[in-house]
Amino acid sequence: MSPKSNFDTNPMASSPNKMKLGVFAINAHGGCAITTAPEVHKADDWRTNLETVKIADAAGFEAAIPIGRWRGFGGDSNFGGTSLETYTWAAAVAASTSQIATITTSHVPTVHPLFAAKQAATIDHISGGRFGLNIICGWFGPEMRMFGGSMMDHDDRYDFADDWLAIAQKAWTQEGYFDHKSKHFNLVQAFSEPKPLNRPFLINAGGSPRGMRYCAEHCDAAFIILGSHDLEGMSKQISKYKDLARNEFGRDLKVWCYSYVSVAETLQKAQSYVDRYVLEYGDDVACENIVKELGIQTGIFTPEQAEQFRYHFKAGWAGFPLVGTPEMMVDHLGMLSDAGMDGVCLSWLDYNSGIKQWNAEVMPLLEKAGLRQPVETVPMQIAV
Repeated sequence: MSPKSNFDTNPMASSPNKMKLGVFAINAHGGCAITTAPEVHKADDWRTNLETVKIADAAGFEAAIPIGRWRGFGGDSNFGGTSLETYTWAAAVAASTSQIATITTSHVPTVHPLFAAKQAATIDHISGGRFGLNIICGWFGPEMRMFGGSMMDHDDRYDFADDWLAIAQKAWTQEGYFDHKSKHFNLVQAFSEPKPLNRPFLINAGGSPRGMRYCAEHCDAAFIILGSHDLEGMSKQISKYKDLARNEFGRDLKVWCYSYVSVAETLQKAQSYVDRYVLEYGDDVACENIVKELGIQTGIFTPEQAEQFRYHFKAGWAGFPLVGTPEMMVDHLGMLSDAGMDGVCLSWLDYNSGIKQWNAEVMPLLEKAGLRQPVETVPMQIAV
């Protein structure tokens, strides 16, 4: 039986909340914070990892999205060097939650699409139809070389991802056996059962013109780094994705971003908290290695702009800063919603304490502002 495609059990698509929320990068050391601060998140603490995701699930968060990492970036923190593999992670989370979308993040050059499709279908059954796939084409050269390959040119990575996804889609939808012969693959009498309950919700973070087109053509949500933090600039960036999907492919594309969070009774206290783990404990070596690998030319900035850029990278992978009082969180998320943003994935220096504070102090205000609806706990949706 072919899977449904209306995502009625996947809250990334079906949630009525005006501003959807996710937990991001909790499977990797540091999460999004490039720092050696004592309280930095430890990815290999599975008990805390799972407790945090279950708190998000109970609070009505729409998504749990891991980051895909195979090696770290050096420095004292070796940021990202310790991480939990994302298909296994997603399966465990799916079995332990009841309503949150369970996402895996997959570097497509590192896993055969038929194998990935089978894993995806399995996790979708475990979750009761809440599975999603975050497709990564592979931008970190040393990681790709770990798997015996070379780094593909930028646009070639997306051509490969086109081919990879075509096989996965066949595995999810075609009954019986199928063949697939292309530049990158030659499958003879391929077979994959069971089918997923729902077609997996697809995400990609492409920011280049080729990447944006991939998102618009194939994916259900684009995951973006905001290039501007004012309403006009954000609106233009978000509209480019949505207009491309609608005008070129007749598709409704959701847009999500990610944010690092620091909430306190005053803006000064919230900012001081970030300053401490960035300025006192920030890992400059790891940050520089990431900047070089991404090919970001900070020479285009003034010295002050370059330093600010590095600050935000160490604070939370250059995400949108949610720093301030609980009331300011409402203002920030309201502005993102007005700009056309559908959802925001959150990260904290200490996820467990951070999400508990968020749920206690911020969520009631988001509900009052109409950005969130009161949560309704649903029974476990495990297919049997």
